[in-house]
Amino acid sequence: MTNRRKSVVFIGSGKSATRTPFGRSVRRRSAHSPRRGNGGEMKPVRVWRAMLPVFLLSVVLPSAVSGELIDRIVASVNNEVITLRDVRRAVAFNEALGAVSKGGKQLEKETLEGLINSKLVLLEARRLMLVKITEEEAAAEVAALKKRLGSEQKYHAVLDALGMDAKALSRMLEERVLVERFLEKKVGLFVRVSREEARKYFNDHPREFQGMRFQRAHKKIAARLLDRKADQQVRQYLGELRNRADVRENRL
Repeated sequence: MTNRRKSVVFIGSGKSATRTPFGRSVRRRSAHSPRRGNGGEMKPVRVWRAMLPVFLLSVVLPSAVSGELIDRIVASVNNEVITLRDVRRAVAFNEALGAVSKGGKQLEKETLEGLINSKLVLLEARRLMLVKITEEEAAAEVAALKKRLGSEQKYHAVLDALGMDAKALSRMLEERVLVERFLEKKVGLFVRVSREEARKYFNDHPREFQGMRFQRAHKKIAARLLDRKADQQVRQYLGELRNRADVRENRL
């Protein structure tokens, strides 16, 4: 197993995909409308869901059968392993949701990097205990997933296809929310876009805003810059976590 503590790989490719540090995802929607802070700067309102719309890709799915023999370890993060089965289940889960197009080894490689990054954040969130997810919040995530799938029947079909039970899925979704909330508290609170930054972007891109006054374009520009800054901050934070962690990878 190769030690890759010093390298930080951020993944995502394809015309219809969003590049995030957590894996290939569907094209992101616009960030939530920003709100104005003191001094006229803009700050994000729940930017993480817009930035990472299919974070499920990045959560290690638990084994379906207790005591099941591990097929092959493809990575470890501080001695917590990620198996080839974890990677393929994550890919299959997102394919079931229509979140990613079907792919081969490249998609598995991207998914593995997403799993590693997610594990780094999850371990740090548990260590610092800045965020706690309630049973009600976890249940709400399950309900949202069922709504997205369209029916109870499809929900159970996905569970069967992945070899998971409802309890394991609920735990996975709870971890997803924990990572989101932790990133929002640890990184998102410090992301700001000043009016001057928005004005500079407006002046530097005259063709994009031709015939439009700054007051009209301000909100759109602020949301775009917030999204960009949040992405940069998450990447930087992941780099710091990885440099402190013992991350090892094998070939898929």
